[in-house]
Amino acid sequence: MSNESSPPNDPASEPTPHDGTGDPDAAAPALSADEAGLAELGYKQELKRGMSGFGNFAVSFSIISILAGCITSYSIALGSGGPAAITIGWPLVGIFVLCVALAMAEVCSKYPTAGGLYFWAGRLAKRNKRHWAWYVGWFNFLGEVAVTAAIDFGAATTMMAFAALTFGVVPTALNTFLLFLVIITLHGLLNTFGVNLVNLLSGVSAWWHIVGVLVIVAALWIMPTKHQSFSWTMTAWHNETGFTFMPFVLNRSGDNRGREIGRRRFSHASEIHR
Repeated sequence: MSNESSPPNDPASEPTPHDGTGDPDAAAPALSADEAGLAELGYKQELKRGMSGFGNFAVSFSIISILAGCITSYSIALGSGGPAAITIGWPLVGIFVLCVALAMAEVCSKYPTAGGLYFWAGRLAKRNKRHWAWYVGWFNFLGEVAVTAAIDFGAATTMMAFAALTFGVVPTALNTFLLFLVIITLHGLLNTFGVNLVNLLSGVSAWWHIVGVLVIVAALWIMPTKHQSFSWTMTAWHNETGFTFMPFVLNRSGDNRGREIGRRRFSHASEIHR
């Protein structure tokens, strides 16, 4: 057996970057600007940054869904204040919601982390940081579960109504619920394994909403033979809620969906290219 040592230039005699004997600084991969920013917060990036800024906006814009959300809520607003509450109340509420969104954006610019809200709660709380993070995280999660289930069940109900009108299918509680299970399972798989596809579909959905709203506004402007006067739009009042307490009535006519844009965008902050 030979006792000769390996030649000095033999690669086998050189320590590899991963065997624990080399320079740890040389073995560490270079961090991107985004990863370095998160590292300063003591937070290691886990999610892939595969979404564009517009893609993230599209997710939020699709979730608030002007076509499926606001339009279907008109009956509530018309009976809880009427045209005056809608014309004046929604822009007024929008201003205050924008203030909340700007405040959240300021926090997000400092803490662009996945999950957003619970991490912020833990960092910003003066005491009981873990408790605040735990409560915020779980309440946000439960809200997400409830909202997702409600949206997908609404989609199942709408699809069954369309099938009944088009193909004569008789909607029942069972087949509606089974369709709901299919939809929510499909959405779960898409969000788990198909982030790029979700990004694409959200972009299509955002443009669909923008174009759809413009088409509806144009149709409402062109097709009616008569329009109400400006004074009627600003002063007509209807209260069919049965309540006389004005703040409650106006709250039912207001629209809080604007905050969803901020909350959803901030939750995906660590998946976006800066």
